[in-house]
Amino acid sequence: MRRIFPLLLGAALLGACTDPATTGTAASRSVGASDITSGDVTASDIKAPASENKDIATLRAATARFHRFEVAKDAQYTFLFMNMCMVDESPAKAGGMGYHYVNTGLLDGKVEVDQPEALLYEPESNGQLRLVAVEYVIPKDAWHADTLPRLFGQQLKLNAFNLYALHVWAWENNPSGIYANWNPRVNCDNAI
Repeated sequence: MRRIFPLLLGAALLGACTDPATTGTAASRSVGASDITSGDVTASDIKAPASENKDIATLRAATARFHRFEVAKDAQYTFLFMNMCMVDESPAKAGGMGYHYVNTGLLDGKVEVDQPEALLYEPESNGQLRLVAVEYVIPKDAWHADTLPRLFGQQLKLNAFNLYALHVWAWENNPSGIYANWNPRVNCDNAI
């Protein structure tokens, strides 16, 4: 069983996307800093510019408290997207995303490093939920700029739900990449 990482971060809220995002070359902005070493995910796993690593550290510092699911619920991450644990059922079997809990109050025309719209949890055999990633989301109708939204130096991708979305796998190492949609290390085997 994988252990829960004590101090750091991890929706496919909009998991219909199937193209994995690639690591960017520049961060869109930095808001704070924190130690980026945590469990299986270390600074060496994140091949990115210092400003992007700083944003990832900010994200982890902002979401570390959500390892306790009750704290996430208290912070309004209560909407369970599609009411299911998500895994890639395509022939590629690219992995899983887990459950997506969304703070609907954050669904607007902007994304902020320290306020992800969705938290992704993998169900464990003991019945607990383990924070593995976050997802940033902007509804298409809420985006009014001429250029596509960006965060962590990545362009958010429009998915089948008409949402611009970006996954960040900062709490579970993802062999497919920190910004990939699916993670082969995540599954729904223990979903109820």
